[in-house]
Amino acid sequence: MTAEKQSPFLSGGPARRDRLPVLVGPLVGVLAALVCGISVLTVVLVMLNMQQELAATRERLAVLENLNGYTGEDQADNLSENDGLVTQGGEDGGSVRVKRDGTVPVAGGRCLQGPPGRDGVPGRDGRDGRLQGPPGDKGDKGDAGPPGRDGRDGEPGAGGSVYVRWGRTTCADNTEAELVYSGVAGGTHYTHPGGGTDYQCLPTDPQWGTYQDGRQGYKAFMYGAEYELNTNYPFGSTSLDQHDVPCAVCYVPTRGSKLMIPARNSCYSGWTQEYDGYLMTSYHNHAGAKEFVCIDNQPETVPGGHANHNGALFYPVEARCGSLPCAPDSYVEGRELTCVVCTK
Repeated sequence: MTAEKQSPFLSGGPARRDRLPVLVGPLVGVLAALVCGISVLTVVLVMLNMQQELAATRERLAVLENLNGYTGEDQADNLSENDGLVTQGGEDGGSVRVKRDGTVPVAGGRCLQGPPGRDGVPGRDGRDGRLQGPPGDKGDKGDAGPPGRDGRDGEPGAGGSVYVRWGRTTCADNTEAELVYSGVAGGTHYTHPGGGTDYQCLPTDPQWGTYQDGRQGYKAFMYGAEYELNTNYPFGSTSLDQHDVPCAVCYVPTRGSKLMIPARNSCYSGWTQEYDGYLMTSYHNHAGAKEFVCIDNQPETVPGGHANHNGALFYPVEARCGSLPCAPDSYVEGRELTCVVCTK
């Protein structure tokens, strides 16, 4: 009879059977840990799946709420009672099937249109258009604006002023006056009641048009002029008596106004003095009356004109009290009157 073959674990007698509990303990621990890990992983997967299902359900509920106006609770009841089918508005209102695959709900075979969405964010400005519309109607005239600031001083104007310096052949040196021409004074004869009443400054180089020499018919006459002085006043001497009177025509380009002031020998504020002198005119008892003019205070004479030819005559002018107010600080009876020519 052959000997029975023994298991390796049993071979060796009692020493090998004593090792079995040592190997089983660790194996049981590993299996327990593995089972525990699988259980935890299963729980996690179940929770993730539930969260996904819950999120999908909320999305479908939001769609149904927008389409049908149902509350979340009503939609949940309808979904549970009708297996995902929600009845809308009665028998003929159709039904809405919420599909689990996330497609758009359908009512009566047609897609339902949801309510309008919220206003979107304004877009960017577009490019400028190339087409220009027709001009609009002319608007009403606006109100006048406030006055502007004063501008700068302009250049001197082209007007200027012209005056006659009686008794001299030149213009004053202390002003901007320019000599236009020099000449001799003239006018109507002192005995003639007719003719002109003003003195004239006649140039020394006359020009002629159509003429006939000699005296013909009814004409007016132009005579030369003389100083008539029978005392030393107002010029300090009678040496000017019977001398012909010169004159000068002067132009001031920068001042447009001219003024002769009697009874003064200086200008008022704001005016420029051209020259001063004494007031003269025709004799008070002569037939031919003349204007008052200002003879320079340092008069000249026309060379070679010292002869008593008469003609238009220049006499000094005295004050006469009465209607002319006389007082210590005003006019004085019989006093020769001064004069001044001013520009501005």
